[in-house]
Parts: sequence; structure tokens; C-alpha cells
Amino acid sequence: MSAYAYRDRNRTEVIYASEAMTENIDTLFFCPNKDCNAHLHICAVDGSRKAYFRATHKQFPHIDNCPFASSANHFDSDKFNEEAFSFDDAINNLFLVKKESERNRNQRNIGEHNNGEPNKQPIKTLRQIYSMCKSRPVTDMYAGKKIRDMILDDRSAYYYTKGCFENKIVEARRQVGHFFEDESKRVFLKAPTESGKYTFVLQFDEEKIYGKIKTEIKKNRDKLFIVAGKWESAEKYNHFISNIYSDRQVKVIR
Repeated sequence: MSAYAYRDRNRTEVIYASEAMTENIDTLFFCPNKDCNAHLHICAVDGSRKAYFRATHKQFPHIDNCPFASSANHFDSDKFNEEAFSFDDAINNLFLVKKESERNRNQRNIGEHNNGEPNKQPIKTLRQIYSMCKSRPVTDMYAGKKIRDMILDDRSAYYYTKGCFENKIVEARRQVGHFFEDESKRVFLKAPTESGKYTFVLQFDEEKIYGKIKTEIKKNRDKLFIVAGKWESAEKYNHFISNIYSDRQVKVIR
């Protein structure tokens, strides 16, 4: 399920779902993931004008773990306040350790009405920010910032020739073989997912959070993971490290 696709197999001509509503439903488009040969067709949500692309033919499905296959990653821009979004503020907020009671209270406050009108909030969670990034080509902008400046994935890898620094979301796979060190409370991931050029080191201070994330990664060894971090060079070449303060910084893409 994707908000954009390509008209050609070489992925040179992008088309947005909102532009494709006038296309014939049999018109073929190509998945934004260049490694995925899924054939996409334009669809609408429950007969509405809110369009999206989907692989409707069983002969040409998405490859396993294609991030554009899951409906869970669909982003509805109409539900959020783009002007109020600050990428750095949102990422820094994920670093804060919040009690469960505070999280529940914040969730209740989201969407409160003011004078009878819905109060649109900026995107806040890691999954929301990730879904937004995947709904647009990496050269597009959201709230005045290019997508490629927010996320390192296979699409934006060309931009990260010298490494990954400062606040970024990283789409990664588990390091093959031994992927954790209990003594130092570290977990190792590889990104971009196609080349695995860089090693990303997740450094934990809290034993409880370390154990939870390590177990989650172990259980989902073949899945993709997204990590929100403030990255800097680690001890080894092409290694980058970030502190993980909260489980809100790491999610499994299913």
C-alpha cells in the first residue's frame, strides 16, 4: 500500500496516488522499492477519493518484507498538521522516558476538539514519522525538510556517502550472526538494508529496555527495524552509535 509509485520499470517517472485517480484501474505501475517487482494498481479507500497503490495481482506480489506492502504503513496526511511538525523536536521527544500513565494521558489529549472542530496534531510517533517518509519520494519535502534528510533507507542511501550523523531514522536489518553484547548492552544493526554498508550500534543504559529490544529483534530476525537516533561515529570504520533511552525509539516493521 503506497501513496506513490512509478510509471516505468526504471523508476524515473513518479506518480502520486492523488494524481492517478483518473487512470484506468488496469493501468500498471511499479513499486517504489527498486528491488521489488510488484505490479501496482490504483485503488480507493471504501469507495472514497482517498487513493493509494496496491499490488492486486497474485502473480506479481511484493517481495517479502517490502516496506510498501503493509497497510499499517499507510500515511493519511489529512489527519495531521504539517506546519506544526518539527523533525528534530519529534525525534528528541522520542528520547524522553515517559511513564505509561503519561503516555495514556497524551493519547487522550490527541484529537481533542476546539470550538467543535477537530484539533489536528503534528505527527509524533516513530511509526507516524516513518510512514510519512515512506509515502513520499526522498527528494520531496515535508514541513520544509527533505525526506532524505530525515531517513536513511535504500532510496536515500545515495545521499549518505560519508555516513549518518545527527538526528535520523534508520531503516535496518539485524546484523548476521551475533548481533548483541550483553556486557556493554549493545545491539548491532545493518543499513541500508540492500548493501549493509554501515553498522549501527544501539547503546543502552537501562537493562530492562535493552532486554526488551534485544528479545524483539531476536524474535523478528527476518524483519526490518526502524531506529530513531542521534548518530555519531563509533570506534570502528563505518560504525555509527546512538544512545537508546526509550523503547519508543525502536520499532519492528511487520
